Amino acid sequence: MLRVPAIRIEQPLGVFFAVSLRADFLLKVCYTIRTKFVNDTTEEYEHNKPKGMLQNLISLSKGSQREKDEDRVKEITRYTETVDAGFPNSIILGANYTEDGELISDPDSEDENDRIRWRVEQENGIFYLIIPTEQKLASIIDGQHRLFAFTESKNKDMELLCSVYLDLPMPYHAQIFATINMNQKKVDRNHIYQLFQFHLEQGESETWAPETLAVYFARVLSENKESPLYKKMRLGISDDNTTSISMASIIDGIMALITANPKDDRETLYSKKIGEGRTRELLQNKRSNSPLRDLYLTNKDRTIYDIIHNYFVAVDTTLWQDKSANYVFKRTLGVQALFDFLKEITKEKGIKFNYSIEFYEELLKPVSKINFEKDFFGIQTKLRSRLKSTLLLKSGLKTKEGIVNNYNETDLEYIINSLE
Repeated sequence: MLRVPAIRIEQPLGVFFAVSLRADFLLKVCYTIRTKFVNDTTEEYEHNKPKGMLQNLISLSKGSQREKDEDRVKEITRYTETVDAGFPNSIILGANYTEDGELISDPDSEDENDRIRWRVEQENGIFYLIIPTEQKLASIIDGQHRLFAFTESKNKDMELLCSVYLDLPMPYHAQIFATINMNQKKVDRNHIYQLFQFHLEQGESETWAPETLAVYFARVLSENKESPLYKKMRLGISDDNTTSISMASIIDGIMALITANPKDDRETLYSKKIGEGRTRELLQNKRSNSPLRDLYLTNKDRTIYDIIHNYFVAVDTTLWQDKSANYVFKRTLGVQALFDFLKEITKEKGIKFNYSIEFYEELLKPVSKINFEKDFFGIQTKLRSRLKSTLLLKSGLKTKEGIVNNYNETDLEYIINSLE
């Protein structure tokens, strides 16, 4: 029997108890009920089917959980093994139901099953959750991926916050799950990247993950008066509409030059504490086709910065001075296309090439003569790829044959004609 302190929380939907339980214990006592629509030919449907006009419009459903995403579980598993793993959000459980979704006996009965029911006792003003058995009697209402990630984790003894409902009817399980997942708002990525600034103050730069280094470069480019991106970037969530270049587009572009899997790199680095072996050498055996990867692994951060800085100096003197190009290349999709082009340049030239401002200007000058206000560049869903191909062709970095697989004949012909 397990007895743990609990906090009683009363809300309009009902009472639940906040408790701390170990992941390995939860894996023993919890299960999921997959969302299942009952076929209208089954006995269950015939017994419960809706009456009246709605009977042909409503399908009965049982359970609340979607299918488990194995890739997501593996990602979270890696995170559970990092030195600063944290799961402050609660796993929501509905206790006293079998895996068939049936409530375990009547709370007021004398049935033997009552002895295995989860219950709460109060002693000296303190609530305690009593879990008499390790039988699977708790349905996971929300948080299945977080919990199942510990199945293969080395940190199964981690304490997890749980919100436990006792005897909550099954239809409410689905209601809670739907409410949580339908009302979630995607967090602005500019804001997320701002949070990585915390890591700039943690340890030497050789311990920084690609995201942290990219955030650092973005901040320098934004705040250095000598930078072509000085005050041209939206930092985080802001009402300032004077610029349309998001910090996220800059950071994503920088990261693409040094990593193919930023999350995997970060989790590998964070498997070690600062001062106990966390360096970029931990990433040496990870395969990546990012063109500046070797510079990142060998801590040549200044070289990476100069490659990016010189490129945008040339962009500023060629494309950003032109009014028509100004409209395209100062928007997020245009900046993304510029980074796509830089990635192709560095793939072609390698890490030992002299990426001078003059070199970039020679590549970009022919592009500045193109009228980017043509209708061809007005389709947002195709703008990024069309800009990239135009940059590649007009600069001479690629030939028509080098991009032919990316377009249909009409688009390809239009690009070729627009270069003349």
